[in-house]
Amino acid sequence: METGNHLIQVPEEMHRVVGEPVPGTRLYRKEGPESEISYWSDAVLDRFGPMVSPGGVTMYAPVSRAAVHLRIKLGKMTAFAFYMTTPKRKWFGKPEVKRELGIFYVPVSECRAWKAELEKRAIEKGVLTREELEGETPDWHGWFMDWNSEFVKARTKKK
Repeated sequence: METGNHLIQVPEEMHRVVGEPVPGTRLYRKEGPESEISYWSDAVLDRFGPMVSPGGVTMYAPVSRAAVHLRIKLGKMTAFAFYMTTPKRKWFGKPEVKRELGIFYVPVSECRAWKAELEKRAIEKGVLTREELEGETPDWHGWFMDWNSEFVKARTKKK
């Protein structure tokens, strides 16, 4: 579910599954054993659609990972994190819980909305024009798909 401002709406009843939000953010944090991580991931992906890691946001918007984490901390982007907890003992027998970040998801829909927001601001400031953003011909031609093709290698040997 998405709200009008392109932030995913997480219903209260889903907090039991995805975790409670960190105060002041839209980061939903869940802790549990490693055996639960696949069920948590399936629930998040089924309910909220495609996700990427914070580094994967760069595929959709021209931003850095640091900018993604800052946006999450400021509450301007939704994120879902699963921390694997493993019980262990310290040297002198004191129990301790080891926490490892297992999965960290950011919704693709919010990444695309962020890109649109950045493009709009760039046009408003006069940094770019709509024509420069869209271009007359696409930047991606697919030539890189042939670089290691047996067909291309055979064709270039004949010449």
